[in-house]
Amino acid sequence: MEPKMTSKERFLAAINHQDVDYMPTCGPFQAVWAMGESKLTVAESIENPELAAQSQIKPVQDCDFDGLEVMWDWLSPAGTLGCDIKFPELGAPITMKPVVEDLESLAKLQIPDFSQDHRFKSSVQTAKLLIDQFGNDRYLYCTAVAPFTLAGEIRGVEKLMRDCFKNKALMVAMLEFTTNVLTSYYQYLTTLDVDGIFICDPTASGSLVSKKVFNTFSKPYIKTIVDVIKKGGKHAIVHICGDISDRLESIMEINPDVLSVDTHVDFKTAKSLFGKEIATLGNINVVNTLYMGTQEEVKAQILTCLEKTGGKGHILGGACDIAPGSPLELVSTWKKAYA
Repeated sequence: MEPKMTSKERFLAAINHQDVDYMPTCGPFQAVWAMGESKLTVAESIENPELAAQSQIKPVQDCDFDGLEVMWDWLSPAGTLGCDIKFPELGAPITMKPVVEDLESLAKLQIPDFSQDHRFKSSVQTAKLLIDQFGNDRYLYCTAVAPFTLAGEIRGVEKLMRDCFKNKALMVAMLEFTTNVLTSYYQYLTTLDVDGIFICDPTASGSLVSKKVFNTFSKPYIKTIVDVIKKGGKHAIVHICGDISDRLESIMEINPDVLSVDTHVDFKTAKSLFGKEIATLGNINVVNTLYMGTQEEVKAQILTCLEKTGGKGHILGGACDIAPGSPLELVSTWKKAYA
């Protein structure tokens, strides 16, 4: 099929449930995979924003993604708040030592000045280089953490799970704090020349917390961040890992522009509920298909997405991060198979 739209036009049309020449494509989280393709480590990417930006260009062009993340160090606020962070060769930095033990230790934390944080400044420099490279033609977005997941980083996820039932006062205090921290963070992101911002809340996964816990401790705080993003004139895109089929109605009340969904969510069910209110993104299996599969399996999943969505109001992408080491010939199959 000969393209009739630019990548950005195609992506925006999908968000607005308009006709497209073919489904737009994006990682949605391609950056760490692309760094692996370019043999660049996470630590090197932070120390050298120019190399970090350069690492994205060829893989993105090879795959011809219509949208791409230009800022991907999504957990950097945890380090800014004092958590001990480990930097692997590939993959997101890992929080090794949380900083909150109780209300007293929480009260000692201050809302940081992100403009002075080395990781944040590096990410912004990288983003601006990619905006200069791709901003006229492709849909660009930043990726950042949600308040509930950030609370898990500063407290420890296992302790956070217990706190949901046994220490609700601490939970509320932590979430009010992380929401305040992230409000200023997201406000800054809306000043960048990007089109959308991803809010990632993997700790709110259906594999970890019930719908009731989600509605109490995740939903209202994500909603605050969604409102900040929309007030800043950007699209709000939400990603929650795992099976979230039981909380799709709650997500409608959060009112994102796009919901990025994992493999376990059935698009037909989501689309019938969302109508034209929320576009969808995903959900090609990133392990069994993109990492270990075949081109025929990738194409089959693309056809399933097309069948269940009708090709409208949908962006074709992975169910979560593209795993480092996923073969380029499989990832680049997406657009070739459908276009």
